[in-house]
Amino acid sequence: MLAEFILAVSMTGLPEDMRYIGHFTSCEMANLYVELNYPDAEDTRCLHEKFMYLPDNFNRKVITTHDITGILQNSY
Repeated sequence: MLAEFILAVSMTGLPEDMRYIGHFTSCEMANLYVELNYPDAEDTRCLHEKFMYLPDNFNRKVITTHDITGILQNSY
């Protein structure tokens, strides 16, 4: 599967505070990641990368299901 969905999170709710978290295979996986790692987030955005401008030198951080599963196992 391709990681084509981009997650951005703002802890303050202000658009200018949005920061890139990573690329995911779906927004469902991105939302699960937010629930586990950013429970106090005020605003989140998950968008398909074709609807965003990404510079040519953009460094993708791909977060996989395996990464999320590991977090789930370590959170108990």
